[in-house]
This record gives sequence, C-alpha cells and structure tokens, in this order.
Amino acid sequence: MSEQLWETTMNPETRRLIQITMDDAEMAEEIITACMDEDSSARREFVLYPERFENDNDNDGVDVVA
Repeated sequence: MSEQLWETTMNPETRRLIQITMDDAEMAEEIITACMDEDSSARREFVLYPERFENDNDNDGVDVVA
C-alpha cells in the first residue's frame, strides 16, 4: 500500500502539483457535501457526471491553474 502511494502521489519526480480555485462558495459547498456525505449516491453522481456540478457562470465550474 505504501509503495502505491509513493508511485501515485508522493514521488517528487512524477507527481504534479496544481492550484485549484473555486470562486463560487455555494458551488464549493455543494461539491464538498457530495464528496464527503455519508450518502454515497451523491458522491457517485459527482464522479460519474461532474458536469452537473458546473457553475452556470463558468465554462467548467472549477478553475485549474498549472
């Protein structure tokens, strides 16, 4: 398990750090609730259909800055 974590996340030669910003606090709350709630159906919907969580004022809902 620790080897997998090293290979996928911790290895500084292969990991990629990105800054993610969310301007819409209401949308951020909805996404956090979907991901952290005990009800796994909301989390599953977020993973399978992320476009349903997009902000109407935005093209992609979440801004990723590399």
